[in-house]
Amino acid sequence: MDLALPLLLLLIAAVFGAAFVNGIFGFGYALLAVVALGIAVGAKEGVIVMSLLTPLMSGMQLWRFRDRAGIWHRLRSLLAGAMVGSIIGTQLLVVLPGWAISLALGGFTVWYVAGMLRRERPPLHATTERRIAPAVGLVAGLSNGTIGASGPVLGSYLTAIGLRRQDFVAGISVVFFAMSIVRIGLLAALGQYTIPIGVAALALVAPSWIGQRVGFWYQGRLRAEVFQRAILGVLLLASALLLFRGIEGMLGALA
Repeated sequence: MDLALPLLLLLIAAVFGAAFVNGIFGFGYALLAVVALGIAVGAKEGVIVMSLLTPLMSGMQLWRFRDRAGIWHRLRSLLAGAMVGSIIGTQLLVVLPGWAISLALGGFTVWYVAGMLRRERPPLHATTERRIAPAVGLVAGLSNGTIGASGPVLGSYLTAIGLRRQDFVAGISVVFFAMSIVRIGLLAALGQYTIPIGVAALALVAPSWIGQRVGFWYQGRLRAEVFQRAILGVLLLASALLLFRGIEGMLGALA
């Protein structure tokens, strides 16, 4: 995992940009940064490095929006499913490629964003929300554990149940934080953390923290409707990255 200086500087810039996006919208950090890390240190190693950084990022969001803690009770079924999915997905990371999950999530997100761009949908009925929450959490946990990113499925779900702005960020952050703690414990138990991985994560703490703080500053200057449209834009970008990673992984498997 020795990185040449130019590559390290590009990686720091990419992580800063990912953290900036995360500071504004509450998600996007893991998905954007893990692509850069995958190029620099390898796909699997990139996910493992990112696992050490995501609790910091989501924890900062939780502290910033701690006055919205009441939304967490509404998401308890989603959280339960996400915990189970994280346990399964983290173990799959060790033994299986994640390109199939990446393709499925990318396709789902494109479909959802396309529908939202055509017209604003009313929030899901409370009964439907309760019924699908554990399954959505399970899929998010599988994705988070296997490919290091679950923003597209969680972002789509939280938008669909009507969460906006601070509630949206508080909701997605608490799920991210819970999954990240589970993933760190499992990866440590499976012996996946090494000194080079720890050093790489430590080197990216400062640009991640600064990028997110800048994003916090910019977030408060976005109008509500602009914020919501931008969320869809980030989801669309995320879906493109997922599809790219999935196709790349599939072609590599078939070669």
